[in-house]
Amino acid sequence: MASAAAHEAQGVDYDPQEHLGCYVFTPHATSAAIEAQRAPKRRRTSGGKGGRQKSKAAIAQEKGPSVEDGAEKTLPFPRLFDGNESLEAVELRWQSYNKLWEEQEGRTNAILTSVNEKMMSEVSNFVRNAAPERYDGKIPTAVILVGPNIASHGPLFSQLATRIQYDEKIGPVVELSSKDASNLKGVLKKLIRDATQEDQGLDDEDDVPTGKKQQGGPKLLNYDLQILQNWCFERPGMKVTVAVQDTDAFDSGILSDLVSLFSAYLDRIPFVLLLGVATSVEIFHEKVPKSILRLMRGEKFDVERAEECLAKIFNDATIGTDSILRLGPSLSTFLLARQKDHTQSIQAFVAALKYAYMSHFYANPLSVFLAFLNDPDEANSILQPEHVEAVRNLPSFRRFVEDKLEAEDTIEVRALLEDDDYVKSAILTACSECRDYTHNLSQTLKVLEVARGCMANQSNRIPRHELYSKALLGELEASPIVRDLLLSIRKMGSANLLGLIDKVTALEEDEDTGAAHDNDNNIPSFDLPNRLIPLRERVAELIEESKKANLNSEFGLSVADNVRATVVSKRVQLSEKKSSLTKEEEEYGKLVQLICDEFEAYFARGLRGLAEVLLNEVFFYDLLAPHRDVFAPRSRHAIERALSRPQDYLGCTCCTDPNETESADTGQYTSGESILPSMPTTSILYKLYLESGPLINTFDLWSAFYSVVGGSNVGEGGGGSGTGEEEEEVGISISREAAQALFYQSLAELRFLGFVKHSKKKTDHLAKVAWKGL
Repeated sequence: MASAAAHEAQGVDYDPQEHLGCYVFTPHATSAAIEAQRAPKRRRTSGGKGGRQKSKAAIAQEKGPSVEDGAEKTLPFPRLFDGNESLEAVELRWQSYNKLWEEQEGRTNAILTSVNEKMMSEVSNFVRNAAPERYDGKIPTAVILVGPNIASHGPLFSQLATRIQYDEKIGPVVELSSKDASNLKGVLKKLIRDATQEDQGLDDEDDVPTGKKQQGGPKLLNYDLQILQNWCFERPGMKVTVAVQDTDAFDSGILSDLVSLFSAYLDRIPFVLLLGVATSVEIFHEKVPKSILRLMRGEKFDVERAEECLAKIFNDATIGTDSILRLGPSLSTFLLARQKDHTQSIQAFVAALKYAYMSHFYANPLSVFLAFLNDPDEANSILQPEHVEAVRNLPSFRRFVEDKLEAEDTIEVRALLEDDDYVKSAILTACSECRDYTHNLSQTLKVLEVARGCMANQSNRIPRHELYSKALLGELEASPIVRDLLLSIRKMGSANLLGLIDKVTALEEDEDTGAAHDNDNNIPSFDLPNRLIPLRERVAELIEESKKANLNSEFGLSVADNVRATVVSKRVQLSEKKSSLTKEEEEYGKLVQLICDEFEAYFARGLRGLAEVLLNEVFFYDLLAPHRDVFAPRSRHAIERALSRPQDYLGCTCCTDPNETESADTGQYTSGESILPSMPTTSILYKLYLESGPLINTFDLWSAFYSVVGGSNVGEGGGGSGTGEEEEEVGISISREAAQALFYQSLAELRFLGFVKHSKKKTDHLAKVAWKGL
């Protein structure tokens, strides 16, 4: 108390929570003894109630060790086909996953590095050349407009810090965020600790230095900027860069005090300030006092929007010609919607993309087909009869066979269903066709984006990555997007039409669209420019002949240009006006129709649905359930299941309800309301909690709990165990003190999980906060 009063007298910040005591209740018996008194948990065995089958591990243990067990343990991927998959195929799946993801990750990192390369270069040059003399004695300040995506601020400033501190070695970089701004003293502690990379000075409650001792002079506190001044004196030429990630959420008072301190020490500590602003410079000016703004002088830098970076990564992973495994329509829509709704970082999308790669190669045995795209001869040595049978069960294969039946090609249908060698050759052909489909889809979407960029109306322009899922579903070919584009092309004048053709033909040399012929992958060349170039030459000749700068066709004429209105006897008569088009313009209209036909045929070929492609399940991953469970987990459902059915997580039989039955339709287990003393104490208390009302009497809850674990009413409510090899576990009791300790622990865990809280209505009651299933 004397120490606290002294601190208060000196005006030092005093937090009473730092001096609270912590009390731990320990019963007479140790926790190990308590667990020894309770029933031991045993793994599930065969012969129990309900006719449970033996697990795969138990069956394998009975068979004894296999010769291939050593090689199998070295592979992270399991053997599929109920363990009949060859080790060569498993190893090939693992190698293919590592190879394809390494290539995709390299391209993604290159995009992330190049996205803000210009901005980071400008900021690093600003920090290197920053000096108070250049800014009239003001603090050199860089205002970085980082955008509203908060999740991307951290990685962006981390890249800046790495570049300034390690790559260019300008000096230390201290990253501050709003969570560090609880008080000025804490911010200064973090600033000095991160800048000097060590703890120096005195702590508030100590009389000894926490780091190096000061060489003479008074002892300094660990939030005194004199420590940083001494550090800078020993390292001349080093600049201290302070980067505030979220200036909008940073406490304005603490930020003002920091700027004032920086200005006072600027002649001794070369500070450079980086401020990340998510809104605008005007809003930042309104937040900070004008007297503080006068202490700063600098420049403004813009960051590329996170949506544009996401679009580049998505286009490379799904539409780029270098990608082999791509996302399906449902999964791509889910990931894009999650990024848009929850404003997650780019790294979260990359993690979801990596999980898609891993899940595809981990659980799909047919993913081995992606390993021999460039070496078809290897397929005969890898493919097993199980692979052929799995192909016959694919939905795309069934549709392919049904189409053959409709075409009355019964000979090929019989070969596909009965001849395994013929199916293997069909697999190689289908893999090549599926690769061509992905390449044509990428080109067509790029052409569609470029062509829509030439339209006069840009109000409803949709980015290419959002059209991807519609194209895979086959909804884009006959959509209003394509119809409006073709109508706009018909109405174009000759100048705009020539510009459109020039942009489309220029895609042939664009490496991102993969328009050039790829001999290694046997991908066909881009044929639309070859069809448009002769038509373009004819249009150019017509322009020269007509001596007009711009030709119009009859499609571009309005109704008023084609209809003539005359008044006869007070009646308006409409008649068709004689065409005022010249001979060259009429010929131009025919060429415009030919060009539209070429575009329409090209879109019909490149935008066909994914369902028409054989073996699309191998080249496109489109499972939503794994991603929903991993990246959008239902934590409350998992907690409730763990508390109500602990045997699902512990894998023991002592917690299994003897009245539990298995549903023949769903395969799920339906248990009764029995509470077993062998269950974890938190599960016991949770089941009692479910039976209570909105207000729970604490003593009644304790009495019911002790009646279960204490053994006074052991066996009530079905408190027995299974039959067969399992033994009876009733009659086991623990002491009252140990049971009370377990009750307190379990009740605290339920309160921590948010199921109960103290009631203000009655002091000896608990309020129920959550109901199961709601």
